[in-house]
Amino acid sequence: MRTSMMVGLLAGLLCAGCSDSSAPAGENVNKPRDGGGDSPGDGPPITRREGGAPDIPGGDITAPPPPPATCQVPITLADTTSPTQRVGSGTPASCTAAALASAVQNGGVITFNCGAAPATIAITQTITIPTDKDTVIDGGGTVTLDGEGKVRIFEAVHPDYRKNTKTLTLQRLTLIRGKATGTDFTPQDPQNPDCAHGYKDGGGGALLLRDMVLHVIDCSFVGNQAASPGPDVGGGAIYATGSLEITIVGSSFKDNQGSNGGAVGLLQSTGTFVNVTFDNNRATGSGQNYVKAGCPGVGHMNQGGAGGNGGAISIDGADDLEQRFCGVTFTGNRCNELGGCVFRTANGQRRKATFEKSILRGNTAGKGGGCLYISNSDFTLSQSLVADNIVEEGSGGGVRTELNTLANIVNTTFVNNSSPKGLMGALSHNGGGEIRNCTFANNKAEGGAGLFTAALGPGGAVKVYNTVFWNNTTKEPYNPQACWHQPKQGADNFQWPRKRSDGKIDDTACVENINWQDAQLGALADNGGPTQTMLPASGSPVIGAGKSCPAVDQRGNTRPQNNCAAGAVEP
Repeated sequence: MRTSMMVGLLAGLLCAGCSDSSAPAGENVNKPRDGGGDSPGDGPPITRREGGAPDIPGGDITAPPPPPATCQVPITLADTTSPTQRVGSGTPASCTAAALASAVQNGGVITFNCGAAPATIAITQTITIPTDKDTVIDGGGTVTLDGEGKVRIFEAVHPDYRKNTKTLTLQRLTLIRGKATGTDFTPQDPQNPDCAHGYKDGGGGALLLRDMVLHVIDCSFVGNQAASPGPDVGGGAIYATGSLEITIVGSSFKDNQGSNGGAVGLLQSTGTFVNVTFDNNRATGSGQNYVKAGCPGVGHMNQGGAGGNGGAISIDGADDLEQRFCGVTFTGNRCNELGGCVFRTANGQRRKATFEKSILRGNTAGKGGGCLYISNSDFTLSQSLVADNIVEEGSGGGVRTELNTLANIVNTTFVNNSSPKGLMGALSHNGGGEIRNCTFANNKAEGGAGLFTAALGPGGAVKVYNTVFWNNTTKEPYNPQACWHQPKQGADNFQWPRKRSDGKIDDTACVENINWQDAQLGALADNGGPTQTMLPASGSPVIGAGKSCPAVDQRGNTRPQNNCAAGAVEP
């Protein structure tokens, strides 16, 4: 094996998000901490959209269709039968930004009377939401608020941090072309180009929120923009800091962009996303955000980089105990650095990051985690599809975890993910936990010499049960093709093919006592359930081979406790 040639490569590929030796205890080198110094310390084949961010002021700003109701929602529409204020007197012309700004001053329930036809209200000055009152703004499914690529639409900024329980509810609204313009800019130092540079402020193109509960129900956010570049600033559509609860249900985010978190940025804010779609959002910064001794920084000293994490969502914090995603679809999102869909880092103790019944398909990251980058977390991924994602230079074409992350991955299919210039085409996980009844199929790490491990790696103490590794390929015959050098602990797993890419050398077993048999999987298809799956053929050896099985499969169909099928789906 070409072990010597791998050392330098692995140091870069696996540690693009690792802590620098100069980092203080508990400090994550990548963490986007704040947006302006507010911190107190399944479907048809994907057409991948390359290149930079979408053109925000113009282009297609049509709201996408509502997402499917896959999961039970934790909140429902607020009652607006007796509104406190009604904007408009029955015609589109009567519905103005000034009338809306006046209506929200005292909080309460605000609705619109703009006539039967859809109405668009041009927002020419940011509207301030009171943070000492509950406020509901209901567009009735016909009102669009348009920042025209010039101004942020809403802001609600409370002076405290994770204390305020007053709630802002946005429901049945479309918010388009909001733009947050940064004012505090640090230019790049040509003598020290790696030092942090860019904007300190300018987060939240449609909404900037601090210390207020936020409910978003049945809304669309299209073509909103936060400032870029910058190591901390983020949230092309929504940026929330120090908030006890951010709950978004039945909503969609399309073509939004920001330095970090192309659609949503959360700092010390507990997030719940249920039945939400994120499509073609961009994190446009570069260089990440890490500790670099001697640099003056942007938000604080000893800081390097200028963002680029979290194509759709960037999340940072220690006080936010859990981030939950159920029935969420990520397609076509992109970042220049880590986490094509979601960048999540927790500071101090591990925090929960849970993904259920979700579709993670056709997303791209520049340096790590084609869709998910999860750091220092108790990470759960269940009944989900991870497909067609790419990491351009780095590891984890589908998912990458780091810094003590424990993984519980069950009933999930990883298919057609790739790392063309790196390692771990599907999943890069170097920690503990368990993988049970999953399918890894047709993943690739085909960059050539020294680039390998198409399905799962690198080391770590994760155990693997009832899982299928099928047709995961590389072009490197001297190192393991499907998984890492050392087989993991586990039982009742299947791997195929037996030979590496040259057809001569036996591949390394992904798990000890692996069954070297062809699982005979079908194509990725709609076989029922919230995501597409790969059914084994009727004569497949994986049928009845599993033990200690989950109660259901990826589709939600009942499994037997023992003698279930290995892999993510029960035929």
